[in-house]
Amino acid sequence: MTRRHPSTVLTAAITVGISGALLLTACSGGDTPAPTKSASATRTASPTPTRTPSQAPAPSMSAAPSAPADEASAPGSDDDTNDGSGQGTGNGSGVTAPDTVDFGTVTQQGVAAAGGGTVVSLTGGGDLWTVVVAGPDGSLTQSVVSATLGRVTSGPFPKDSDAAAKGATAARAAALRVDADAAVAKATAAVPGSSLTGLQLGGSGSAPVWNATVTSGGASRSVTVDGVTGATRAS
Repeated sequence: MTRRHPSTVLTAAITVGISGALLLTACSGGDTPAPTKSASATRTASPTPTRTPSQAPAPSMSAAPSAPADEASAPGSDDDTNDGSGQGTGNGSGVTAPDTVDFGTVTQQGVAAAGGGTVVSLTGGGDLWTVVVAGPDGSLTQSVVSATLGRVTSGPFPKDSDAAAKGATAARAAALRVDADAAVAKATAAVPGSSLTGLQLGGSGSAPVWNATVTSGGASRSVTVDGVTGATRAS
């Protein structure tokens, strides 16, 4: 068996040790850039806190004072709508209960809107009156007349009725000798201090009759007016 000389073993050990040292040195040399980079990162990060305080004044812009200014101007817009016109009736006059009503004008306006005919119904109160006019064939037309303005404010509109109703209406209208305007005057005279709320032509073609409703002292009364003679009867 061959035996190695002690000097040879020592030389080999020294060689291995030197190689290990060189290898460690090389590894440690490769790690040196890392601390350099971390140091530079530390320097660049330091301005960031400096910028953050500089942006803090942004929320303190003068947006808050402008809101009360807008709110203060809001009530002014309400004043533009208070023109005081068209209260209650839609006729622009603001009058809902005129002192007197000229039924001659009211009925004439209804007839004109219908293009001619005979008033067979009159209902309403205060400023507004619904006038129904029958044509020669008994067809009906309805309009709303303002007593204050003396003109039609709504309509005319046709009213449906069958052939039998048209015939009966035409016959009654043709036999009339007392028109609607005169019937109103007779009905209110029959109950002193009363005012008209409704007038309707009834009866037959040979004996037309006006049926009127009037109010006096808050109570309603019925009055009939003969469409030929004008005779009245209150109940």
